[in-house]
Amino acid sequence: MPTTYTPCPVYRKCGGCQLQNLEYPRQLVWKQDRCQKLLGRFGKVSPILGMECPYHYRNKVQAAFAYDKRRGRIISGVYQSSTHRIVPVDSCQTEDETADRIIVSVRGLLKDFKLQAYDENTGRGFLRHVLVKRGFATGQVMVVLVTAQPVLPGAKNFVKALLAEAAQRGVTVTTVVQNVNSRKTSVVLGEAEKVLYGKGFILDTLCGK
Repeated sequence: MPTTYTPCPVYRKCGGCQLQNLEYPRQLVWKQDRCQKLLGRFGKVSPILGMECPYHYRNKVQAAFAYDKRRGRIISGVYQSSTHRIVPVDSCQTEDETADRIIVSVRGLLKDFKLQAYDENTGRGFLRHVLVKRGFATGQVMVVLVTAQPVLPGAKNFVKALLAEAAQRGVTVTTVVQNVNSRKTSVVLGEAEKVLYGKGFILDTLCGK
């Protein structure tokens, strides 16, 4: 169990999780009580097994992108709870740190390649989301660029720059995929995709498989 507790700086603003206001042992008590109320009448509810380190455990991370007119720059992060307003997040207590570094790398490259973040209101812009998955056992990393248009200008150079920028942050990217979502929807992924680098998939080990 963790011995120190650091409150989340964007708790209640961000819609990514709901219990970061509680120290981890109290989170487990809350969850145990909730499970008991929901399932107890059907059978015995075993004690919840807590993590040794309850931070940075999410190996799938997705960030929404937008242009912040007030700040005059592109931001990335998580939607505020029950809204489509983006709360800027560079480092999250529950997300994999490798994924966070890659998302920051992508955001930094957009200006250099004159690529705009997607605007939900006007339907203009290019990059909607970035999704990162990392195999904790293998260390393999997949980056998915969710775009509003099918053509990524200077795709080879962009991928080359992304790999280099990620490497400077200590991350080796295994594969890069472009997913195209041109619909006006809150669903993140579209139906069409193409592999820009690598094999288009990663491997990991789960339960010995």
